[in-house]
Amino acid sequence: MNGENLRDARETLRLSQPELKELLNVMLKRSYDKSRISRWENSREPIPKEVAKAVVQMMHKRAAKARVIALANQKGGVGKTTSAMNVAAALRKNGLRVLLIDLDPQASASDWLLGREALQLHRGGRSVYHALLKGAEINTCIIPGKTELEGAQRSFDIVSSHIDLAEADSRREPGFEHALSEVIEDVREDYDFIIIDAPPNLGLMTYMALVAADAVLIPVQTEPPDAMGVALLLDTVQKVQRRLNPRLRITGILPTRYNSRQAVDREVLHHLIQYTSGRAAVLEPVPDSAVYGNAAWGGAVAVDASPRSKAIGPYLRIAIALANNQSPPLALLNLDKGDIELHDTAISKKGSR
Repeated sequence: MNGENLRDARETLRLSQPELKELLNVMLKRSYDKSRISRWENSREPIPKEVAKAVVQMMHKRAAKARVIALANQKGGVGKTTSAMNVAAALRKNGLRVLLIDLDPQASASDWLLGREALQLHRGGRSVYHALLKGAEINTCIIPGKTELEGAQRSFDIVSSHIDLAEADSRREPGFEHALSEVIEDVREDYDFIIIDAPPNLGLMTYMALVAADAVLIPVQTEPPDAMGVALLLDTVQKVQRRLNPRLRITGILPTRYNSRQAVDREVLHHLIQYTSGRAAVLEPVPDSAVYGNAAWGGAVAVDASPRSKAIGPYLRIAIALANNQSPPLALLNLDKGDIELHDTAISKKGSR
Protein backbone atom coordinates (compact mmCIF):
# COMPACT_ATOMS: atom_id res chain seq x y z
CA MET A 1 0.00 0.00 0.00
CA ASN A 2 1.36 3.42 -0.98
CA GLY A 3 0.41 6.89 0.18
CA GLU A 4 -2.17 7.45 -2.54
CA ASN A 5 -3.84 4.11 -1.73
CA LEU A 6 -4.01 5.07 1.95
CA ARG A 7 -5.55 8.45 1.18
CA ASP A 8 -8.12 6.88 -1.16
CA ALA A 9 -9.01 4.28 1.49
CA ARG A 10 -9.36 6.94 4.20
CA GLU A 11 -11.65 9.05 2.02
CA THR A 12 -13.70 5.98 1.10
CA LEU A 13 -14.05 5.23 4.81
CA ARG A 14 -15.11 8.87 5.31
CA LEU A 15 -12.48 9.42 7.97
CA SER A 16 -10.43 12.53 8.66
CA GLN A 17 -6.73 12.09 9.38
CA PRO A 18 -7.31 12.55 13.15
CA GLU A 19 -10.13 9.99 13.06
CA LEU A 20 -7.98 7.45 11.20
CA LYS A 21 -5.18 8.08 13.68
CA GLU A 22 -7.47 7.42 16.65
CA LEU A 23 -8.88 4.28 15.07
CA LEU A 24 -5.46 2.84 14.26
CA ASN A 25 -4.25 3.57 17.79
CA VAL A 26 -7.20 1.65 19.23
CA MET A 27 -6.85 -1.28 16.84
CA LEU A 28 -3.07 -1.59 17.04
CA LYS A 29 -2.50 -0.24 20.57
CA ARG A 30 -0.09 2.38 19.22
CA SER A 31 0.28 6.13 19.65
CA TYR A 32 0.49 7.49 16.12
CA ASP A 33 -0.16 11.21 15.67
CA LYS A 34 -1.86 13.09 12.83
CA SER A 35 1.45 14.17 11.30
CA ARG A 36 2.42 10.51 10.88
CA ILE A 37 -0.76 9.89 8.84
CA SER A 38 0.10 12.91 6.70
CA ARG A 39 3.65 11.66 6.06
CA TRP A 40 2.33 8.26 5.02
CA GLU A 41 -0.20 9.75 2.63
CA ASN A 42 2.40 12.05 1.06
CA SER A 43 4.84 9.12 0.69
CA ARG A 44 7.41 10.82 2.91
CA GLU A 45 7.51 7.78 5.16
CA PRO A 46 6.81 4.10 4.44
CA ILE A 47 3.51 2.71 5.70
CA PRO A 48 4.01 -0.07 8.30
CA LYS A 49 2.66 -3.46 7.27
CA GLU A 50 0.41 -3.65 10.33
CA VAL A 51 -1.17 -0.31 9.38
CA ALA A 52 -1.77 -1.41 5.79
CA LYS A 53 -3.32 -4.65 7.04
CA ALA A 54 -5.62 -2.78 9.46
CA VAL A 55 -6.81 -0.41 6.72
CA VAL A 56 -7.52 -3.35 4.38
CA GLN A 57 -9.56 -4.97 7.16
CA MET A 58 -11.59 -1.79 7.54
CA MET A 59 -12.26 -1.72 3.82
CA HIS A 60 -13.41 -5.37 3.80
CA LYS A 61 -15.96 -4.61 6.49
CA ARG A 62 -17.58 -2.11 4.12
CA ALA A 63 -18.69 -4.90 1.77
CA ALA A 64 -21.47 -6.13 4.05
CA LYS A 65 -24.89 -4.56 4.47
CA ALA A 66 -25.56 -2.43 7.51
CA ARG A 67 -26.64 -4.04 10.74
CA VAL A 68 -29.87 -2.38 11.90
CA ILE A 69 -30.36 -1.80 15.62
CA ALA A 70 -33.58 -0.41 17.10
CA LEU A 71 -33.70 1.27 20.50
CA ALA A 72 -37.18 0.74 21.87
CA ASN A 73 -39.20 1.07 25.05
CA GLN A 74 -42.89 1.91 25.36
CA LYS A 75 -42.05 4.10 28.37
CA GLY A 76 -40.81 7.63 27.78
CA GLY A 77 -38.05 9.33 29.71
CA VAL A 78 -35.84 6.25 30.01
CA GLY A 79 -32.85 7.58 28.08
CA LYS A 80 -33.81 5.96 24.78
CA THR A 81 -32.95 8.92 22.55
CA THR A 82 -29.82 9.72 24.55
CA SER A 83 -28.72 6.10 24.18
CA ALA A 84 -29.49 6.00 20.46
CA MET A 85 -27.38 9.09 19.80
CA ASN A 86 -24.48 8.02 22.02
CA VAL A 87 -24.36 4.49 20.59
CA ALA A 88 -24.34 6.04 17.10
CA ALA A 89 -21.53 8.43 18.04
CA ALA A 90 -19.53 5.65 19.73
CA LEU A 91 -19.82 3.44 16.64
CA ARG A 92 -18.65 6.35 14.50
CA LYS A 93 -15.61 6.72 16.77
CA ASN A 94 -14.74 3.18 15.78
CA GLY A 95 -14.50 4.30 12.18
CA LEU A 96 -17.86 2.86 11.17
CA ARG A 97 -20.40 4.45 8.86
CA VAL A 98 -23.49 5.20 10.92
CA LEU A 99 -26.98 6.46 10.13
CA LEU A 100 -29.45 7.44 12.85
CA ILE A 101 -33.13 7.37 11.89
CA ASP A 102 -35.39 9.37 14.18
CA LEU A 103 -38.64 7.40 14.05
CA ASP A 104 -40.21 9.21 16.99
CA PRO A 105 -42.93 11.77 16.08
CA GLN A 106 -41.80 13.78 19.11
CA ALA A 107 -38.58 14.32 17.11
CA SER A 108 -36.40 14.67 20.21
CA ALA A 109 -33.20 13.56 18.47
CA SER A 110 -33.93 15.81 15.49
CA ASP A 111 -34.59 18.87 17.64
CA TRP A 112 -31.56 18.08 19.80
CA LEU A 113 -29.10 17.70 16.92
CA LEU A 114 -30.55 19.84 14.14
CA GLY A 115 -32.55 22.53 15.90
CA ARG A 116 -34.52 24.71 13.50
CA GLU A 117 -32.99 22.92 10.54
CA ALA A 118 -35.22 19.91 11.34
CA LEU A 119 -38.35 21.97 10.62
CA GLN A 120 -36.85 23.33 7.42
CA LEU A 121 -36.00 19.80 6.29
CA HIS A 122 -39.57 18.66 6.92
CA ARG A 123 -41.00 21.62 5.01
CA GLY A 124 -38.63 20.78 2.18
CA GLY A 125 -39.89 17.19 1.99
CA ARG A 126 -36.73 15.66 3.51
CA SER A 127 -37.83 13.88 6.70
CA VAL A 128 -38.60 10.27 7.59
CA TYR A 129 -42.28 11.21 7.26
CA HIS A 130 -41.77 11.84 3.55
CA ALA A 131 -39.75 8.66 3.07
CA LEU A 132 -42.46 6.50 4.67
CA LEU A 133 -45.68 8.21 3.64
CA LYS A 134 -44.93 10.39 0.62
CA GLY A 135 -42.66 8.19 -1.48
CA ALA A 136 -39.49 10.27 -1.07
CA GLU A 137 -36.22 8.42 -1.57
CA ILE A 138 -34.37 7.91 1.71
CA ASN A 139 -31.15 9.23 0.13
CA THR A 140 -32.70 12.66 -0.26
CA CYS A 141 -33.61 12.75 3.43
CA ILE A 142 -30.18 11.93 4.87
CA ILE A 143 -28.25 14.79 6.47
CA PRO A 144 -24.52 13.97 6.56
CA GLY A 145 -22.53 14.20 9.77
CA LYS A 146 -19.51 16.45 10.09
CA THR A 147 -15.95 15.64 10.99
CA GLU A 148 -14.19 17.06 14.02
CA LEU A 149 -12.33 19.49 11.78
CA GLU A 150 -15.63 20.86 10.52
CA GLY A 151 -16.74 21.75 14.04
CA ALA A 152 -18.87 18.65 14.42
CA GLN A 153 -21.73 18.57 16.86
CA ARG A 154 -22.78 15.26 15.30
CA SER A 155 -20.39 12.82 13.68
CA PHE A 156 -23.01 10.46 12.21
CA ASP A 157 -25.63 10.89 9.48
CA ILE A 158 -29.27 11.41 10.43
CA VAL A 159 -32.78 11.25 8.98
CA SER A 160 -34.94 13.67 10.93
CA SER A 161 -38.51 13.34 12.15
CA HIS A 162 -41.55 15.58 12.68
CA ILE A 163 -44.83 15.46 14.61
CA ASP A 164 -46.65 14.75 11.32
CA LEU A 165 -45.16 11.25 11.50
CA ALA A 166 -47.83 10.44 14.09
CA GLU A 167 -50.16 10.12 11.10
CA ALA A 168 -48.46 6.83 10.26
CA ASP A 169 -49.88 5.12 13.35
CA SER A 170 -53.38 5.46 11.88
CA ARG A 171 -52.37 4.19 8.43
CA ARG A 172 -54.35 1.08 7.49
CA GLU A 173 -52.47 -0.45 4.63
CA PRO A 174 -51.56 -4.12 4.10
CA GLY A 175 -47.97 -4.79 5.08
CA PHE A 176 -47.30 -1.20 6.15
CA GLU A 177 -45.27 -2.46 9.12
CA HIS A 178 -42.60 -3.43 6.54
CA ALA A 179 -42.37 0.10 5.10
CA LEU A 180 -39.23 1.17 6.98
CA SER A 181 -37.46 -2.09 6.16
CA GLU A 182 -38.18 -1.51 2.48
CA VAL A 183 -37.11 2.14 2.60
CA ILE A 184 -33.72 1.56 4.23
CA GLU A 185 -32.85 -1.32 1.92
CA ASP A 186 -31.66 1.29 -0.60
CA VAL A 187 -28.95 2.54 1.78
CA ARG A 188 -27.95 -0.57 3.72
CA GLU A 189 -24.84 -1.01 1.59
CA ASP A 190 -23.79 2.56 2.35
CA TYR A 191 -23.54 2.05 6.12
CA ASP A 192 -22.15 -0.34 8.68
CA PHE A 193 -24.85 0.40 11.26
CA ILE A 194 -28.29 1.96 11.08
CA ILE A 195 -29.66 3.02 14.47
CA ILE A 196 -33.42 3.51 14.83
CA ASP A 197 -34.79 5.67 17.64
CA ALA A 198 -38.30 4.22 18.05
CA PRO A 199 -41.21 6.14 19.65
CA PRO A 200 -42.10 5.66 23.36
CA ASN A 201 -45.14 3.46 22.76
CA LEU A 202 -46.12 0.10 21.31
CA GLY A 203 -47.85 1.53 18.26
CA LEU A 204 -47.31 0.80 14.60
CA MET A 205 -44.09 2.82 14.38
CA THR A 206 -42.44 0.69 17.07
CA TYR A 207 -43.55 -2.47 15.26
CA MET A 208 -42.09 -0.96 12.09
CA ALA A 209 -38.74 -0.39 13.83
CA LEU A 210 -38.66 -3.96 15.13
CA VAL A 211 -39.55 -5.40 11.73
CA ALA A 212 -36.68 -3.47 10.14
CA ALA A 213 -34.13 -4.31 12.83
CA ASP A 214 -31.63 -7.10 13.19
CA ALA A 215 -31.36 -6.40 16.92
CA VAL A 216 -33.12 -4.40 19.61
CA LEU A 217 -31.55 -2.58 22.54
CA ILE A 218 -33.93 -1.77 25.40
CA PRO A 219 -33.01 1.23 27.59
CA VAL A 220 -34.62 1.10 31.04
CA GLN A 221 -34.29 3.69 33.76
CA THR A 222 -33.41 2.10 37.10
CA GLU A 223 -36.68 3.02 38.78
CA PRO A 224 -39.37 0.48 39.80
CA PRO A 225 -42.17 1.60 37.39
CA ASP A 226 -39.82 1.53 34.40
CA ALA A 227 -38.42 -1.91 35.22
CA MET A 228 -41.92 -3.35 35.59
CA GLY A 229 -42.77 -2.47 31.99
CA VAL A 230 -39.93 -4.49 30.46
CA ALA A 231 -41.98 -7.69 30.32
CA LEU A 232 -44.53 -6.10 27.99
CA LEU A 233 -41.86 -5.04 25.52
CA LEU A 234 -40.19 -8.46 25.66
CA ASP A 235 -43.55 -10.05 24.84
CA THR A 236 -43.91 -7.65 21.91
CA VAL A 237 -40.44 -8.51 20.62
CA GLN A 238 -41.27 -12.20 20.85
CA LYS A 239 -44.45 -11.69 18.79
CA VAL A 240 -42.54 -9.74 16.14
CA GLN A 241 -39.92 -12.51 16.01
CA ARG A 242 -42.61 -15.14 15.54
CA ARG A 243 -44.88 -13.32 13.09
CA LEU A 244 -42.89 -10.68 11.20
CA ASN A 245 -39.12 -10.77 11.67
CA PRO A 246 -37.51 -14.08 12.69
CA ARG A 247 -33.99 -12.62 12.47
CA LEU A 248 -34.67 -10.09 15.27
CA ARG A 249 -32.49 -10.60 18.35
CA ILE A 250 -32.30 -8.81 21.70
CA THR A 251 -28.90 -7.20 22.22
CA GLY A 252 -29.80 -6.53 25.83
CA ILE A 253 -31.54 -4.39 28.41
CA LEU A 254 -29.59 -1.22 29.06
CA PRO A 255 -30.10 0.31 32.55
CA THR A 256 -29.77 4.10 32.40
CA ARG A 257 -29.34 6.96 34.87
CA TYR A 258 -27.90 4.47 37.32
CA ASN A 259 -26.56 5.61 40.70
CA SER A 260 -24.74 2.79 42.49
CA ARG A 261 -24.95 4.72 45.78
CA GLN A 262 -28.74 4.56 45.76
CA ALA A 263 -30.22 1.41 47.28
CA VAL A 264 -33.31 1.59 45.06
CA ASP A 265 -31.13 1.63 41.92
CA ARG A 266 -29.23 -1.45 43.07
CA GLU A 267 -32.46 -3.24 43.96
CA VAL A 268 -34.05 -2.44 40.60
CA LEU A 269 -30.96 -3.67 38.79
CA HIS A 270 -31.00 -6.86 40.86
CA HIS A 271 -34.69 -7.33 39.98
CA LEU A 272 -34.00 -6.82 36.27
CA ILE A 273 -31.21 -9.38 36.24
CA GLN A 274 -33.33 -11.99 38.03
CA TYR A 275 -36.62 -11.26 36.24
CA THR A 276 -35.22 -11.30 32.71
CA SER A 277 -32.89 -14.26 33.21
CA GLY A 278 -33.20 -16.57 30.24
CA ARG A 279 -35.04 -13.96 28.15
CA ALA A 280 -32.63 -11.03 27.82
CA ALA A 281 -29.23 -9.99 29.12
CA VAL A 282 -28.91 -6.94 31.37
CA LEU A 283 -25.98 -4.84 30.20
CA GLU A 284 -23.51 -2.66 32.05
CA PRO A 285 -25.51 0.30 33.44
CA VAL A 286 -25.06 3.84 32.16
CA PRO A 287 -24.32 6.06 35.17
CA ASP A 288 -26.32 9.16 35.98
CA SER A 289 -24.09 12.06 34.96
CA ALA A 290 -24.24 15.75 34.14
CA VAL A 291 -22.28 15.15 30.92
CA TYR A 292 -25.47 14.13 29.13
CA GLY A 293 -27.39 17.24 30.14
CA ASN A 294 -24.43 19.47 29.34
CA ALA A 295 -24.12 17.94 25.89
CA ALA A 296 -27.85 18.37 25.26
CA TRP A 297 -27.64 22.03 26.23
CA GLY A 298 -25.05 22.50 23.50
CA GLY A 299 -26.94 20.47 20.91
CA ALA A 300 -24.23 17.81 20.99
CA VAL A 301 -23.78 14.16 21.96
CA ALA A 302 -21.89 13.30 25.15
CA VAL A 303 -19.62 10.78 23.42
CA ASP A 304 -18.45 13.55 21.08
CA ALA A 305 -18.58 16.44 23.55
CA SER A 306 -16.96 14.70 26.55
CA PRO A 307 -14.81 11.89 25.09
CA ARG A 308 -12.71 11.56 28.27
CA SER A 309 -15.63 11.24 30.68
CA LYS A 310 -15.95 7.89 32.47
CA ALA A 311 -19.74 8.25 32.24
CA ILE A 312 -19.74 7.50 28.51
CA GLY A 313 -17.74 4.30 29.02
CA PRO A 314 -20.73 1.92 28.73
CA TYR A 315 -21.65 3.34 25.32
CA LEU A 316 -18.06 3.03 24.09
CA ARG A 317 -17.89 -0.59 25.25
CA ILE A 318 -21.24 -1.41 23.64
CA ALA A 319 -19.97 0.05 20.38
CA ILE A 320 -16.73 -1.95 20.52
CA ALA A 321 -18.72 -5.13 21.12
CA LEU A 322 -21.13 -4.40 18.28
CA ALA A 323 -18.31 -3.49 15.91
CA ASN A 324 -16.63 -6.83 16.61
CA ASN A 325 -19.88 -8.85 16.59
CA GLN A 326 -19.50 -9.69 20.28
CA SER A 327 -21.89 -9.55 23.23
CA PRO A 328 -21.71 -6.26 25.19
CA PRO A 329 -20.47 -6.42 28.80
CA LEU A 330 -23.07 -7.62 31.28
CA ALA A 331 -23.93 -6.30 34.75
CA LEU A 332 -24.02 -8.45 37.84
CA LEU A 333 -24.93 -6.81 41.13
CA ASN A 334 -23.46 -7.47 44.55
CA LEU A 335 -26.18 -6.05 46.78
CA ASP A 336 -24.00 -6.17 49.88
CA LYS A 337 -21.25 -4.03 48.41
CA GLY A 338 -23.21 -2.15 45.78
CA ASP A 339 -20.61 -3.01 43.17
CA ILE A 340 -21.16 -3.74 39.51
CA GLU A 341 -19.20 -6.59 38.02
CA LEU A 342 -18.72 -6.59 34.27
CA HIS A 343 -18.32 -9.95 32.60
CA ASP A 344 -17.17 -10.20 29.03
CA THR A 345 -14.54 -12.13 27.12
CA ALA A 346 -12.43 -9.00 26.98
CA ILE A 347 -13.65 -7.04 30.05
CA SER A 348 -13.72 -7.85 33.73
CA LYS A 349 -14.02 -4.94 36.14
CA LYS A 350 -15.36 -4.42 39.61
CA GLY A 351 -16.35 -1.14 41.16
CA SER A 352 -15.05 0.64 38.05
CA ARG A 353 -17.20 3.67 38.63
